Amino acid sequence: MAYEFRLPDIGEGVVEGEIVRWLVQTGDAVAEDQPMVEIMTDKATVEIPSPVKGEILEVRGGEGEVVAVGSTLVVIDAEGPVPADRFAEGRAQRRPASQGESVEAPAPEKPAANVLATPAVRRAARSRGIDLGTIAGTGPGGRITLEDLDRQGTGPALEPAPAAGESGTSTEVETIPYRGLRRKIGDRLSLSHRTAVHYTYIEEVDATQLVELRNRYLEGDDSRRLTYLPFILKAVVSGLKQFPLLNAMLDEGKSEIKLFKHYDIGIATATPEGLIVPVVRRVDTKRLLPLADEIQALTEDARKGRVSLENLRGSTFTVTSLGPLGGVAATPVINYPEVAILGIHKISKRPVVRDGEIVIRETMNLSLSLDHRVVDGLVAAQFLHHVIRLLETPALLLLE
Repeated sequence: MAYEFRLPDIGEGVVEGEIVRWLVQTGDAVAEDQPMVEIMTDKATVEIPSPVKGEILEVRGGEGEVVAVGSTLVVIDAEGPVPADRFAEGRAQRRPASQGESVEAPAPEKPAANVLATPAVRRAARSRGIDLGTIAGTGPGGRITLEDLDRQGTGPALEPAPAAGESGTSTEVETIPYRGLRRKIGDRLSLSHRTAVHYTYIEEVDATQLVELRNRYLEGDDSRRLTYLPFILKAVVSGLKQFPLLNAMLDEGKSEIKLFKHYDIGIATATPEGLIVPVVRRVDTKRLLPLADEIQALTEDARKGRVSLENLRGSTFTVTSLGPLGGVAATPVINYPEVAILGIHKISKRPVVRDGEIVIRETMNLSLSLDHRVVDGLVAAQFLHHVIRLLETPALLLLE
């Protein structure tokens, strides 16, 4: 019998999802519980399995298209009866979705009539007091985008002019689909940029003693991969204890600043699919070497696509680094809804003045981006200099 399988209710307030990748095509045989399609929501990427055994008669929706919960995804020529309760079950297998999973799940909500918008756009509209029912969406299928919110009150959007040399027959322009994890990263960063009042404070660190301490350890034990990151995380947590406004989030709806009493540090990690932020829990309770092992395991899992959804949510502060390609300075974008992010730059030998003489020291720069609505410049400078003092005298970290 022909059975129309609809996008199930995944829960957590999700009302729609983006088709990332089809795993079956028309004419394919499908087994019960065999994954058919990957759907990305604001919370995760999920694999939707088939509730029945049969043959795929039709797939509906292209990759990159946003579909609402309850929309038909596939039509299956099912072998045998179809259990009536399968739609409600929504048995989806989760895997990582995007940079910086939200600290809190959005409130369960119902879309307004004829309004198509992601939960991130709905939250942004609520924070700005915008009625989505008054906006004509310019996204796929009329979906309302963050750009549509920005244009609210400025009149209808104009079609962009074609770029120079761009035409339907041009062979000089390669088109790459903007969807999946890449679009999710873009949505998150756009939300952060539109919401927080960003500013960046940059300082230099004399990392000579830190380099020497790490080298001495590696000389005695080359079996463990010890980076500078665990030292930096311990110094950061010490600073967050002294300056709790940086370990916080701003709840505009309740007019509250929430100060977290736990220290769950996100580590921005580059993967083949894009940037995600696995979270190291309770950094303040862990000693340096076990912390180093946990960081290594977590980031390796992230790069191989094995990190769990639970390890991608709930960070209170984020650290980002490009390692040896770290450059001189940057302006990192805050990992929404946090209020601060620390950028780490490469350590290199540079001439500096010490006791009136020019000497060569191992130095690096730190770039601290903050939400000025919550953290004033003086507090940011005090925090960063606290971190720098510990990194310049790393023996103090062992006493923390």
